[in-house]
Amino acid sequence: MSELSSITYKQKILLYLNRFQDKKDRTERSEDVTQKGIVENVGLSRSHSSRVLKELVEEGFIEEKKSAVKGHEKKLKTYYLTSKGIKKTQNIFSEISNVEVNLLEEGKEKKISLSDLEKGEHPNMDILTALSILEESDNKTINLDEYGPMEVIKRNESAPEVEELYGREKESDKIEEWIKEDTPILTLLGLKGYGASSLAARFVENLEGRHVLWLDLKNLSGKETEKKISTFLKEIGVETENIIPELFYQKALLVFDDYYEVDDKLVRFLTQILENIELSHTLKIMITGRKGTPVYERFYRLKDVKAGLVREVELSPLDEKNAQNILGSNIKKKALDRIMMFTKGSPLLLELLKEGKEEELCKLTPWEKEQISLLMYLKTETLD
Repeated sequence: MSELSSITYKQKILLYLNRFQDKKDRTERSEDVTQKGIVENVGLSRSHSSRVLKELVEEGFIEEKKSAVKGHEKKLKTYYLTSKGIKKTQNIFSEISNVEVNLLEEGKEKKISLSDLEKGEHPNMDILTALSILEESDNKTINLDEYGPMEVIKRNESAPEVEELYGREKESDKIEEWIKEDTPILTLLGLKGYGASSLAARFVENLEGRHVLWLDLKNLSGKETEKKISTFLKEIGVETENIIPELFYQKALLVFDDYYEVDDKLVRFLTQILENIELSHTLKIMITGRKGTPVYERFYRLKDVKAGLVREVELSPLDEKNAQNILGSNIKKKALDRIMMFTKGSPLLLELLKEGKEEELCKLTPWEKEQISLLMYLKTETLD
């Protein structure tokens, strides 16, 4: 499909109904999936819609049935995609997503694909909205300045405060690459104290154009996590009882921090998201966790990584140069070698050593007091 003019009303209806497929089995339906809702949102006349809907039913792409509709006493005809319709819709989106259009923003014009536009900073600018604008535009240009910037909501109060990050340039670059690519889930994996949470917090702090919810799993059960997400959805204007499908339509980043020793409910919740994540074109999920997370607590497998659904980023130990930067002094080579042998390049342990926090080092490590005292001495062995 190389020309937008070749998109038919049938295809538009399929793209529209795809938004509501997850709500198919609800007892009470929304007016959005009635003929009236389709007419208002797709932009065709009622008489025309009757014929098009009938043809789509006959062709096996959608099903029609009488359902209870919110705000109506009598049952109304409602429409949903069949399995054949879902496959057809996926093909339509795949073809149309690469079509380039002219985009005008802040007085500057550029070409952009519809898929990139849908991932942009304007929540009301989905593909159907773009198509409607282009049909009425003489020069086939979408003027984003008429729609205003996205009002971003960030709920990252429980993220750690980060003053300085050392030696994480490569990992930071990988996160920046990920947020722009199609892979929906990123896991930051490292040993305890390697700074996965700090790295994620710094990224979130600088992120623009996307809603953010930070979930501190050390203090949240699976049930509490779902409640937090539900509250977050309400804040960005989504009222729903079924939070997973609604998440897929949001330009949001969910950060699940410290994914380690989590309960079964949270594992099932993330597994369910992963199983349906291909329905989403905007949602991003970041997980900070431990390399040693037990298999039974993992919600994804190697096949999901190979399929491009999950991207893993492993945090390496800090090198001697960055250890020196943390400790803040030019330590002698032999003394630094001993420090690296004990700390294994852990940013947390190096920070505690720098600050002289012997009690915390004692709690977090198997080191004896004599060993900690030795490390405190070694950090004073400088070339100055």
